[in-house]
Amino acid sequence: MKRNNWIVGILVAAFILLIGGVSWWYLEVRSSLTNQKTDLMPIQLRLKWLNQAQFAGNYVAVEKGFYREQGLSVTTVPFNYGDSPIDAVLAGKAQFGIAGADEIMIARTAGKPVKAIAVIYRTSPVVAFSLKNSGITRPQDFIGKRVGIERGQNVEYLYKAMMSKLKIDRSKIKEVTVGTDASELINGSVDVSTGYIINEPQLVVEAGKDVNIILMADYGVNMYADVLFTTDAMAQTKPEIVQEMTKATIDGWQYAIEHPSEAIDDTMKYVTTSSRTHQEYMFSTSAPLINTGTVKLGEMDISGWQQVQNILFDQKLISKKIDVRDAYTLQFLNTVYKQ
Repeated sequence: MKRNNWIVGILVAAFILLIGGVSWWYLEVRSSLTNQKTDLMPIQLRLKWLNQAQFAGNYVAVEKGFYREQGLSVTTVPFNYGDSPIDAVLAGKAQFGIAGADEIMIARTAGKPVKAIAVIYRTSPVVAFSLKNSGITRPQDFIGKRVGIERGQNVEYLYKAMMSKLKIDRSKIKEVTVGTDASELINGSVDVSTGYIINEPQLVVEAGKDVNIILMADYGVNMYADVLFTTDAMAQTKPEIVQEMTKATIDGWQYAIEHPSEAIDDTMKYVTTSSRTHQEYMFSTSAPLINTGTVKLGEMDISGWQQVQNILFDQKLISKKIDVRDAYTLQFLNTVYKQ
């Protein structure tokens, strides 16, 4: 009787091992089939600038598989001066892009059929900044000083809008053109410089100097910054792809904000000309501008877009006003947050 029990025990153990082996084989095969790229939709996403933590959520969505989960094989392409994201998307070279809300509105006013589908930076990162020991801590302190302005972009637009709103006489300020590396403030050729809180002020700190930060949004002038967009035609004829792209991008940013160290790990797979320390600073200063704590990630509204249009119109960057609801759609975000 004991011998029979021993044999039965061996058979049961063998059966359990067999079942376990089959289960392992099944899971491995299923995982392999799931991870195959053959039926993923190839998508190109054009970025509005060079590879950096400004786009950490997109890198996370690629590296952590959020795009893949939605059936997309996404390639991010950094900015180049010969082919802007809006031009590339309109020409069919890319299906999606990231651009400033000012660029979207200017294009839309000119009759170009671009459509914003999610806002990344709800608060503009545009700032003025000065050396800590200068005593320049507010726009009113610019009077009689040399102020460096990054020209031809939203830095300049928001600077002018802020000074106009505060009724500061710009004729009493010496305004000069500066680049994007903060060198003019570092070497003393300007008293105040302008740029983005996520980049230039940290370059001054890395040069061994402390800075004062003046965030222009704090003075009532704000424009949505990075905006995920596509074309009217894409939104109308391939809404399922736009929905998948929106969902995965929001998931990528949500994960990045909740796991900042991993987000930087993924970012550094793309960054080749900057240090991890600088990218960590960029991400830490970006996060509160993206996740403001007042609304859900990606959300936008008519008042935000109207403010963009008003600033551009007042600065004579557009010659007419349109119904801003033509520039964006909430269709895809609404579906994301119903899921």
